[in-house]
Order: sequence, then structure tokens, then C-alpha cells
Amino acid sequence: MFKEHLQNTIKAENQSGSRAFLLRQADRYLQPIEQGLDTQIDKRLVRTFYNLFISILIFRHTKMGLLLSELGAYICGPAHAPAGTKRISNLLRSKKWTHQIIEDYLFNRTKERIGKLRQQGRRPLLLWDDSRIEKPESWFIQGLCSVYSTAAQRMMKIKRGFYRPPMGRVCVPGFKWTAVMLSNIGGTPSVCQMSWWTTRGKFKDHGSNIIYRLMRLIHQDLGRLTHVLDRGYATSNMLEWLFDFEQDFIIRWKKNHLLEHLEKGFKQTHLLARSFKGQAHKTVQDKTRNKTKSVSIAWCEVSHPDYPDEELWLVIARDKHNYNGPMYILTSIPVENKTTAWEIFFSYIHRWEVEQGFRVCKSELAIQSPRLWWWENRLKLLAIVALVYDFLLQLLRGWKSWVPIFLNRWCHRTGNRYRNASIPIYRLRIAIHWCLGVLLYLNSG
Repeated sequence: MFKEHLQNTIKAENQSGSRAFLLRQADRYLQPIEQGLDTQIDKRLVRTFYNLFISILIFRHTKMGLLLSELGAYICGPAHAPAGTKRISNLLRSKKWTHQIIEDYLFNRTKERIGKLRQQGRRPLLLWDDSRIEKPESWFIQGLCSVYSTAAQRMMKIKRGFYRPPMGRVCVPGFKWTAVMLSNIGGTPSVCQMSWWTTRGKFKDHGSNIIYRLMRLIHQDLGRLTHVLDRGYATSNMLEWLFDFEQDFIIRWKKNHLLEHLEKGFKQTHLLARSFKGQAHKTVQDKTRNKTKSVSIAWCEVSHPDYPDEELWLVIARDKHNYNGPMYILTSIPVENKTTAWEIFFSYIHRWEVEQGFRVCKSELAIQSPRLWWWENRLKLLAIVALVYDFLLQLLRGWKSWVPIFLNRWCHRTGNRYRNASIPIYRLRIAIHWCLGVLLYLNSG
């Protein structure tokens, strides 16, 4: 449906408007992938690929957003939903293509953007993090493994006036998820790689293998970059891979891990940090908690006990009013003045963008809703979801002047929450839903 409308739009002269603009931008975005698919699969499946991409972009439902039976109505119209479902199924079941073509496309786009950032004199940042896809009601689908349930953790949170719920770690069936996103301080991120893996069954893999393969690929094709990682990556093995592949890094270090200082000797990180008072101060706005904080920062040169020949620097950030505990950031970038120290601090704070990416994919793009039996078919669908998310980020990044006008036209909102909160991608998705959804209503035949 959407591909045919795009072709009619191109044939018509002086065709303008938000609807035509979005369809053209999506076509340009997917053109390299469609050219690659055109040599491997039937042209009708390539057309279905574009229509599926637009359907995922339009359909907003957390629980059913990626059900093939629901998306089929967007492919051929509600009156012919079974036919649309069959087309999507034929696309995903085709053995002539794999999700690797999408991963290669995202990686090539990352390579191009890194070149542009370097030309502008900005430091590219690769933001790493892990999450999981929870399928608590599933049992027999291929590739399920045990994952820690964050949804159960939220539901078991003690609420005033209610009895104390059972405590402990809750695990449910699901899949592991590793994401790497490219960004820079103050910039909008883009998807570099998203990998889904399992620890059980025929497709069993390990998290360290995923990290090692991604690190090797980055070293071979992208060169030396700066990796921003959370405390879950604060291990000796991770440092070994970063050193072996000649990568810079910014890691939030754990307070009980040992570090060596030239004068203080071997000490745990939090004990070593006590010897260094704040050398610079700044007022920082915490957008997550909506608070203004007075932050002091200190730094010193250290080394890791397992790698004594490697020069490292420890950046210590403290909250004056002690809303949160001290933050210890270990980096391989030389810190010689407060300007570099603040850059390291804000680079780590910017890592929150990858957490927001997980949230958008789970809440807006319904990445936990697919009900596909086979592992390879599911990876293809999840890779298309990653494409949709990257396309939304590109609209925010590349059309900053157009997006506010588009939001005001298709998703106008009032109130202090929308004036003060930074939620452009959610409103953008709502606006696209209403803008392109008109095509479905006009062609529901």
C-alpha cells in the first residue's frame, strides 16, 4: 500500500506535504538495503519490506505492536489483513536473506557519521549497554533463556499501605540484548549495532563473545574510538580487550575494585578517592530527576593491578548535597586539566541515551511483543525494528527545523509537562501515526 502511494506521489508533479516528505525520506533511508535485497529475493518481497517498515512506524501498541496479524492490516488494508499477514510471513521466512544485511547497513552508516564528526572536530562516542527482552508467558518458542525481570522488580517495589511483597531475584523466559550506539556530547545518537542472543539451546552464545566480536569489528573498520560503558563492564577482561584492540574508554568504575596510585599504593577505589578533594566545581542540571546539582570534580593518575604498564586516570565526581554517592570514572584519555575532566564526566552522563533507546524500543516500538516461533525469523523482525528506531533518530538529528512544525501540526500539545519535558521522539511517533495513518483509512477498501 505505502510503496504504491510513494510511486504515485513521485509520478505526480508538485506533490508536497508532510506525508509525501516522510515516505520519500523512508525510501531514501532504505534504498541501500532495498538494492541489496533486490539481488537476493523477489521484488514483491522487497516491496513488502518497505511496507512493513512503514507499518511498524505507524502502528502504536505496546502489547501487539509487532504481531504479524495486526501489521497485516497495514500492508493490505483491514479488509485484506490475512493477505498482508501472509506477505510479511513470506518475507521473514525467506531463506535467501538474513538479518546480517541490516546490521551491515547500520554499521556502514556509523562509519560515515564518524568521519563527519571527526571533520567537525568532535569526539565520537560509542555508548554500550545491555538489556533483555522478557517473554514471561512464552515457553516453547526457539531460543528462550532465563533473564532477570525488571518488570517484576518494579511490581514488587514496596508501596505505602500495602503488605511487603516477596523479595528476591525474579527470572523469566526471554532473550539477551546488547546495544552499541554512536553519539557525541550534546548530539542525537544513532544505532551502530543491536544484537540479540540466548544462553540456551541450539543458538547458545555468551555475552563475552558478543562483546569481543563487536570490538574486533570496530577495531578493523572504525579505528580508535572512545567507548563509554557502565559498571557492568568494569572487569579485567573488558580492559584487556580494550587494550588489545587499541581503544579509548570511559568506564564507571566500581568502588570496591583495586587501583594503584604512585604515592598511595594499592587501595580500593573509594578509599583512594578520599585523598583527592574537588579541584573544580560546576552546577549541573539532572534531567532525569529534574534537579539542579552542585558537582565537584577531581582527578588523578592511576594504574590497574593487572595492567601496571598502562596509564589510566580516575575522575571523581561528587554531589555537594549528597543526593547520590560519588561517581568514579576510569578512563584511558589523559586528564591534565579541568576542561578534559568535565568532558569525561559529561561523556559518561551522555551514556544515558542508550538507556533511553531501550525504553523507546520496549514502550513505543513494542520490541517485546513478537510471537514468532523460529529464531532466525525473529532476528529479522527485531533488526527491522532497530532500523525504524534509527530512522526516527535521523529525523530528529537531520531535520531539526522541520520536526517542531510537524509536531505542532500533527501532535499539538499544551501544558507545562510538554513545555518542560524533553520527549520529542514519543511525540514524533504519535505525529507520524496520525499523518501516515490517513493513507490506511483512505485505502481500507
